[in-house]
Amino acid sequence: MNGRPDYAPGTYLGADDLLAEQRYRWQRLRRHNRYLHGWGVVCGLWVVPANDPTRPWTVRVCPGYAIGPYGDEITVPESVMLDVRDYLWARPVTSTGPARVAHVGVRYAEEPRRLIAVGSARCGCRDPDYRPSRVRDGFQVDVLWELPADSGANDFDLCADGPVPCPPCPDSPYVILARLTLPASEGDSLTALETD
Repeated sequence: MNGRPDYAPGTYLGADDLLAEQRYRWQRLRRHNRYLHGWGVVCGLWVVPANDPTRPWTVRVCPGYAIGPYGDEITVPESVMLDVRDYLWARPVTSTGPARVAHVGVRYAEEPRRLIAVGSARCGCRDPDYRPSRVRDGFQVDVLWELPADSGANDFDLCADGPVPCPPCPDSPYVILARLTLPASEGDSLTALETD
């Protein structure tokens, strides 16, 4: 970590300085979350069948809050619908046929907001380029066909003898919410019994 900027009267404050300050604060909060609280679902985020006959493989992820494996806060403010059939193109094929188990995971994702024009068209023939002027904390819910490798990130002891260990960051940013056993036919609905 490079540290935070040291502001002093008479010094020039640029975008790089402000971004360095933000990164410093983000990393402190993420480290606090990972070391003190660990990661996983804090509350809510139940996954239930949507019970929609027109979309039989759709589940609903209920509102909730989690801390991601990298220490990011993941807030899902309202229910999200997820159709497993939208992910069938990535389903692996095993020796017994297509995989019948899927996992629902959520991860932190930044959402660009408030587009502003940057630069101007040289001859007036081209529309200006736009870029976001704000970034909002968001989330992404996905279907995963394989569980991420367990890094043991929550298995460390800050009070152990010797040097203080740093928990490793997992390779995957996902918090797994549910394990689904898929019906044999795409026309059959997911049921509560198939949602683990």
